[in-house]
Amino acid sequence: MSGEVKKTFSGVKIFTDGGCIGNPGPGGWSAVIEREGRYGEFGGFEPATTNNRMEMKAAIEALKHVEEGGHCLVVTDSKYLVDGASKWLRGWKKKGWRKSDGEEVLNLDLWRELDGLISTRKVLWEHVRGHAGHPENERCDKIANSFARGDKPELKTGDGSWIFAGGKEDAPYPSPLYLSCVDGAIEEHKSWVECEARIKGVRGSKCRKVKTRSEHIAAIADWEDK
Repeated sequence: MSGEVKKTFSGVKIFTDGGCIGNPGPGGWSAVIEREGRYGEFGGFEPATTNNRMEMKAAIEALKHVEEGGHCLVVTDSKYLVDGASKWLRGWKKKGWRKSDGEEVLNLDLWRELDGLISTRKVLWEHVRGHAGHPENERCDKIANSFARGDKPELKTGDGSWIFAGGKEDAPYPSPLYLSCVDGAIEEHKSWVECEARIKGVRGSKCRKVKTRSEHIAAIADWEDK
């Protein structure tokens, strides 16, 4: 429909990435935060760390920029981070921060800090594939890698035009994506079969086929309202 207003996510959108050279080794983390069309970039370096710790550090530092009680979407290519925050965290806490095998949770200091942040904010998690053409994710990857190498990348603030310089912000995806939402965690899938396998038999699960970034965000906005 001509003139139709596209529905969008009402909260703060956070895109994060982290990694290190060697695992363990020197590492970097990064976050791109979008609030009402304005983008801000953040990042940092640690001399001795792991990939997972840098992924967590990125989310922790980004969430500090969201006020208590605020609503946000965290988009990351780290399955460890998304599964930990949306699936495992509650069980770990009930077991005294121990895993099902009785061993203490790895990276406990960061999980405790992350738990404190998400317990006072409404956080929706989305896992995306890395290096799959998501502009904000690609930008985060570039910043994090630069920090890991010991460089000092320029961190920008503005309308985000530099992030989408390689093409239109809402260019069609090369092929449709299928989104699934289970227990507040969103996953993207390349096929309906893959998507269906995740949601089948799960009460309250949701799915959507999307062809563009605006459709992608609109789907998340719909799920935000429910």
